[in-house]
Amino acid sequence: MRKLQLLAAALFFIIVTAVMSLGQNYKQPVPSIDAKGKITDKDGKHIGWVTQDGLIKNASGTKIAHMDSNGDVIDAKTGKSLGKTEKNGNYIYHFPAGSNQKLTVSAPMNGTCEVKDAKGKTVLLVHENYKQYGACALHCLQMDKQHKDMKMKQ
Repeated sequence: MRKLQLLAAALFFIIVTAVMSLGQNYKQPVPSIDAKGKITDKDGKHIGWVTQDGLIKNASGTKIAHMDSNGDVIDAKTGKSLGKTEKNGNYIYHFPAGSNQKLTVSAPMNGTCEVKDAKGKTVLLVHENYKQYGACALHCLQMDKQHKDMKMKQ
């Protein structure tokens, strides 16, 4: 009888542990843009802002780029066009010549869109208010943080 109770307790523990582990989220942390336009990196550190009209600023509030009325990304330092975002928020960003990679944006689910790379890996979670500019803003801030020129594939 004692063995049966011990076996039942062990089986109960295994089942409870299995059920609890299935509910865990094992996704890697990714950068995000919240409903106020605050951009955080994968570690949760504030790296910048994006506004609904397409203004992109770093964490200290310095303007680094903006979107004009045609959807062109304009560098704040040089005034040159860096490229163009597509209507649904998809974004072709700086890659060596000949590469055709881009970030694609999903439809909103519960107010959040996933931005995915060519391999389907989620690289950014963006509030639906910033779907149009989110991928561009993340790229510009990452380039600014690394002190690299913001260039677009021509």
